[in-house]
Amino acid sequence: MKIVSNLLTSIEGIQIFYIIGLLIFVVLFIVIFIRTMRMQNSDMEAIKNSILTDDESEDIITSN
Repeated sequence: MKIVSNLLTSIEGIQIFYIIGLLIFVVLFIVIFIRTMRMQNSDMEAIKNSILTDDESEDIITSN
């Protein structure tokens, strides 16, 4: 691991990639958080119910 650390510290301008990666992560996290908070409760209920129910089990129940 020491070899990798030494190699990365010797490259000029490598810090910009760390900053860009961190900015991409933070922006993506903020966008997902805002979209989740702005989602309506009815949409959240629909997503929750779609995860808990199985389409195949509904077909079996209705066919009996």
